Amino acid sequence: MFGFGKPRKDPLADVKAVDRWLTSFNANDPLATHAQLLAELRHIADRDARRTPGALQALLHADAGTRELRRLLTAQYIEHANRSSRIEHQLWQALFDLTHGFGRAYAAYGRDMIEHAQEVKWQALFPELIARQITHLGIDSKIRMFRCEAWIPGKWTELHTLYSLACVQQTEHRQVTLAGVEGVTTIEQKYLNVLVLQLANTGNVTPSYLEW
Repeated sequence: MFGFGKPRKDPLADVKAVDRWLTSFNANDPLATHAQLLAELRHIADRDARRTPGALQALLHADAGTRELRRLLTAQYIEHANRSSRIEHQLWQALFDLTHGFGRAYAAYGRDMIEHAQEVKWQALFPELIARQITHLGIDSKIRMFRCEAWIPGKWTELHTLYSLACVQQTEHRQVTLAGVEGVTTIEQKYLNVLVLQLANTGNVTPSYLEW
């Protein structure tokens, strides 16, 4: 009667659950949305979390559904970061934590993907999973550039390893449709985007120019 032992409702259980969950947030309070989203992403990355192909599709859908949140946080950072170090830190950390939250969740699914190498439902999601991981590495790179920070060697290793996995699977040139993104892309294109972004980094580029 007190609700003890009731199963936890997973807002990222499937695509419909994601849509209901995201529309329940207050659009005028992006940091509150951000906090709840991080909590769910941490749960996905837990060692004992139950991850399925359907749940991965829901996560990819949630990623697409939070593009506006990232855009809003980035716009606020560009507009307000110079006002105080506290505001700059709060907004920068929010952007950093969000992309790392998705990165950790995707990495957990990447490990599961290896364990289910012979299962069609898992492998069908491999190209989009790799493309999303590389996309978030690009976002991580850009966020660090906001503070004129260079990538550590481990990030380069992560990027090249993901692309190498795609090459082994011969999916680097396969056209991929990312949820929430118009048109098609490829893993190779996403990889090249990150490389070009790094080449554009002179160490003193402004956040507004980087975002452009």
